[in-house]
Amino acid sequence: MSTTVMPESPAVAVAPIRRDPYIDNVKGLLIVLVVLGHLLAQTLGSSPGGKTIYTFIYLCHMPAFVMLSGMLSSAELTGRRAASLIRDLLVPYVVFQLLYMTFYTVMDKPMHWTVNGFLSPIYHLWFLPALFIWRMLAPLFAQLRGAVVIAIVVSLAAGAATVLGRALALDRVAGMLPFFVLGVWLGRGRLAYRPSPRVRLAAIAVLVAAAPLAYLVASRLSGLWVYWNRAYQQLGVGLTEGVLIRLGLLAVGLAMTWAIMMLAPRRQTFFTGWGVNSMYPYLLHVFVVMALAWSPLADQVDNIPALLVLVVAAVALVWLTASRPVVWALRPLVSPPVRWLLRDVVPAGSHQSTTGRRPLR
Repeated sequence: MSTTVMPESPAVAVAPIRRDPYIDNVKGLLIVLVVLGHLLAQTLGSSPGGKTIYTFIYLCHMPAFVMLSGMLSSAELTGRRAASLIRDLLVPYVVFQLLYMTFYTVMDKPMHWTVNGFLSPIYHLWFLPALFIWRMLAPLFAQLRGAVVIAIVVSLAAGAATVLGRALALDRVAGMLPFFVLGVWLGRGRLAYRPSPRVRLAAIAVLVAAAPLAYLVASRLSGLWVYWNRAYQQLGVGLTEGVLIRLGLLAVGLAMTWAIMMLAPRRQTFFTGWGVNSMYPYLLHVFVVMALAWSPLADQVDNIPALLVLVVAAVALVWLTASRPVVWALRPLVSPPVRWLLRDVVPAGSHQSTTGRRPLR
């Protein structure tokens, strides 16, 4: 059954907007990679093959998510869209940052209940404040000439800076900015492109070629490079070498992102729903990941059968956390009611309310 979403303005009588299964398929595939990457991070031993798989995932999964987010971002920041950023990004960050901090405390792990601790996203939660900042900046970059080049310069310069830190994920905001800005520049319309069989073969070739490249990155570079949150100095390289490595990672991430988007199916699939509800696996799987990190299984996956079990576990975890019963039960937690927090937004073109309050635009 097709999934629909209601139009932005309830005052405008238009038909519901039909969800594009292709976009949800891309998101479904990427959320599986996110979960698998995090499971590998906590259980992977010293196996070169395992490290290669882990690096392969990290070379592309977040660049692809960031670029897709850019393509789906609006070049205009209306009052309603600003409200949606608060509802969909800031509020879940506050709720789950507090939940993760509580989980750490209950498990008797070090946790600093301070303002600095609250503003430093735990584990993967960095993506929510980063996406909030990127989307706030989207109208600016949509108007700039040479926006992609500027974003690349910002990313390269961020690697030379030591003042950017974990607070609100500013290090990653700057480091991964080119993927988001390129997505804004390409726009949502590019997602309608239907690749020919020849283009799909080229995409497969890109991913195949990325495998030995991932092995080289895993064996020659620090694994911290793929997190986009360290200065060159912290990674033990000079400015020139750092700039060249980051440029290479940008190119690889872009190529692999293109390949994933070319290969994602455009029809309804069994993982389309995972993309529709991707926020649930994203926010919930970390409790399992943290538990694994503190269990005897940490750093114990060193063979192919164990890796296959981990892949199955990642798919099962996404399937479970994106399932209808879980979504229904946890919707108040993942999407808490926040109408009390937001001003009423008067749609563009409508008359001002009789209260005399100016509409939020």
